Amino acid sequence: MGPGETARCLEDATNWRCDRVLADRGRGGVLAFRHGSDGTVFDAHTSRVFGAAVGLEFAVAAAGAAALASRQRAELIPAWIALVVGVHLFPVAALLKYPLIYAVAALLTVAAIASVTVAKAHALPQSAVAGLAVGTFLLVAALLALGSALVRI
Repeated sequence: MGPGETARCLEDATNWRCDRVLADRGRGGVLAFRHGSDGTVFDAHTSRVFGAAVGLEFAVAAAGAAALASRQRAELIPAWIALVVGVHLFPVAALLKYPLIYAVAALLTVAAIASVTVAKAHALPQSAVAGLAVGTFLLVAALLALGSALVRI
């Protein structure tokens, strides 16, 4: 598959074979644009529930961060945010019926709790420990989800 085929696929929005070519060439944005209306797991009910879960997540995260800051424990805010995100992913996984999200939820929750102990034991910035663990888990999950999606194209 040469550059000519990539260019031809960028122009032809109806050729499903081109999706694989575009995916192989890293043109994910083109794929998202071409298939953005193909369907989603969100209907009126799931949209409302998801919105409520995210709203609650933000409120709990902000309240906890404010409480920690007011008690001069701002160094714990990254672990708090990671914990809230991890816990909120459990109902999101159930809502979306996506098993990978359960694993991510568990990993983020454990990482948030463990990061406090690990950072203290090794005299490391808590944000670095939590950020490295959470960032790694989210990146791996995103790559697994992307790989799964590309296999289905």
